[in-house]
Amino acid sequence: MTELKISFSHYCARIGLASAVLFLVLLTILHFIEPEFDPSRRMISEYELGHFGWLMSLAFFSLGISVFAMLLSTWSLLATRSGLIGRWLFLVICIAFIGAGIFYPYTPPNIASYIHGICGLIVILTFPVAATLYNSGLTRNREWIASQGRLRWVTLLVWAGLLLFFGSIVIFHPVTTEDKTNLIVGWQNRFMIFTYSLWLIVVTWKVISYKSNSFNVSNRRS
Repeated sequence: MTELKISFSHYCARIGLASAVLFLVLLTILHFIEPEFDPSRRMISEYELGHFGWLMSLAFFSLGISVFAMLLSTWSLLATRSGLIGRWLFLVICIAFIGAGIFYPYTPPNIASYIHGICGLIVILTFPVAATLYNSGLTRNREWIASQGRLRWVTLLVWAGLLLFFGSIVIFHPVTTEDKTNLIVGWQNRFMIFTYSLWLIVVTWKVISYKSNSFNVSNRRS
């Protein structure tokens, strides 16, 4: 039974890691195949409006899968209240990523674009909070103590991505509604989502490395 639990967590962590990496790969590809979207001024969601919009949808789906797989791989490790709250927040984030992939940010705005905007706000504002709470829950476990420093730094990086993004909106926000060309927050938006993906990569990689060691020790004892 223990080996089965280790195998399931290991499998979910691998899916979570692969999905987060796939998101970054797809986003990188979109920069080359949809050059009409200026990365310094356009949000990543706007790639959904291009000829290869389905790739951006797939990228959002990949991050949603990564979040869910990360939760499954660490499900049994959380016993603290903060960790459990973080788990529920990540479940909401997972749904929001899927919603962002289904509903496009059309212009002029319609119901679909409003839903997309809500999903985007949920992800942007909630992920750092969820990561902080989840990090607190994970580091209470003995096997995660050694990774406490790494998790703390990557969580701080997540907050830095959020603050940089919103700070840029305040600084570069256009004075008039007609002049929107000054809203230069595209790269900040990409850096923010990169930090979110990196957090998932670090957590799932830790699960993979720990479960692999546990499985090898179990096999040697048997």
